[in-house]
Amino acid sequence: MSGRFVRTTHSKHRFAALAVFGAIVCGSALAQPTTTPKDATGDNKADTRAPLPADSPRRKARERLQIPGGHELAIYAAIEDYKPVASQDKNPREYDAWINFLLHAKNQSTRELDEFAIRDLVPLDLTKPMRGAYRTDLIRFDGKLNAVRRLVAPPQLQHQGVAELFEARFVPIDESPATPVSIVFLELPEPLAAVRDKKPEEWLDADHRVTASGYFFKAMNVPGDGTNAVTSVPVLIGKGLTVLAGPPTPSGNPVALDKKRLYEFIKDDTKMIRTSPTEATWPEVAAYNRVILHASRFPAADLEASANADLKFADLFKESRLAYRLACVKFEGRLLSLRRIEGNDWLNAAGVTQVFEGWMIPATEPRGNPICIVFSEPLPDVEPTGTVNVWVSFAGFSFKRMRYESGEPDEKNPGKNLEKYAPLLIGRGPIIRPDPSAPTAGSWGVFIRGVIIAITLLLLGAGVLALWYRSGDRKAKAQITAARNRNPFDSSVAPRA
Repeated sequence: MSGRFVRTTHSKHRFAALAVFGAIVCGSALAQPTTTPKDATGDNKADTRAPLPADSPRRKARERLQIPGGHELAIYAAIEDYKPVASQDKNPREYDAWINFLLHAKNQSTRELDEFAIRDLVPLDLTKPMRGAYRTDLIRFDGKLNAVRRLVAPPQLQHQGVAELFEARFVPIDESPATPVSIVFLELPEPLAAVRDKKPEEWLDADHRVTASGYFFKAMNVPGDGTNAVTSVPVLIGKGLTVLAGPPTPSGNPVALDKKRLYEFIKDDTKMIRTSPTEATWPEVAAYNRVILHASRFPAADLEASANADLKFADLFKESRLAYRLACVKFEGRLLSLRRIEGNDWLNAAGVTQVFEGWMIPATEPRGNPICIVFSEPLPDVEPTGTVNVWVSFAGFSFKRMRYESGEPDEKNPGKNLEKYAPLLIGRGPIIRPDPSAPTAGSWGVFIRGVIIAITLLLLGAGVLALWYRSGDRKAKAQITAARNRNPFDSSVAPRA
């Protein structure tokens, strides 16, 4: 018994020892350093390739589409904005840059340019001082084509097999005709084939929805519609132009705003500057204009149908407001003020010829704090002359927490009013709703009014009866008096029957 136990124990110890030895041998084999391979000269040569490159196919595609040299090349620095594209004798480096852009676009795919281009810019980004930061960048706009023309290709391009170029002038979505964009391209889509019947540089009117993707070359001044007016037009250079069968198919909610970089410059707790912007304030003014134009494209009922109606005043006043920036929200309440405010040329050119500002107190705001609403559709049967009293609903895009001058005097600054803050919403227009405080058929006010009307009718009826009786009494008395004074012996008076 004891001997069997001893042998069994020794066997277990021997097995454990072998297992530990095997693990040590294997572990030492795994832990040994790798040997560095030698090259043809016998020197050590380390493997410089990463076993798993940290990259993505889309990034590779974007890098492949970029213009070689980018912003750094001296010829691109020679491009002069606000002038026509220079001829070779006037600015040879800009001319060379023009040729480089076109040759690079020639080797690309229109589909890939549309897919990988930047989409969060607006035309003003490419005409304001920061435009140089986007030089040579691949940019995309979706919009409405206004005109197209055929151009003669420069000799350098003709030697590369490019005999003709085309230029299209279009207005991006949510933009005014006052800020058009131009794209020069090489491949003409079939729906625009009629332009070949025109002479070179002669414009052909067009009306198509298009997607245009190209490399930003410069901002070029062209004659505007007014007398001696000038419009700065961004010029893109691409491979082709994608003509759409109709308006771009919206993804998700069609009412929702397409978020642009421009909206990042909206500043809370400042007054709303609507006209004559400075170089510091133009992005917010441009954002304000774009939201007004966007909201004007949808009926007020459609905006309400897609709006978030569950918010309260505090949601757009406290820090939580940032989560709802540019979201479509709806309130119902009492409109206390309505007036027409000044528009601007940008909105006028887009067909928005009047703008209104109202102040309403939401039904869910017991403290009476107002919100400011801006819209473009007149409120029926309500004159925008100042003080009003109408129960309405309103759906609009939450723009900012705006500083404004209230009607309350500032005790610390005699002669001035207190400055307060309120949410600013931008929409199409309010909708008049039944006033919940108006008298109803079963209300006490209606009962009192009915009693007063009944008493008035009774008094009027009593007065009419009294007059009628008095009139009859006078006639009877007159007849009695006449009979009493009559001479019974006067033969000229016939006796009564």
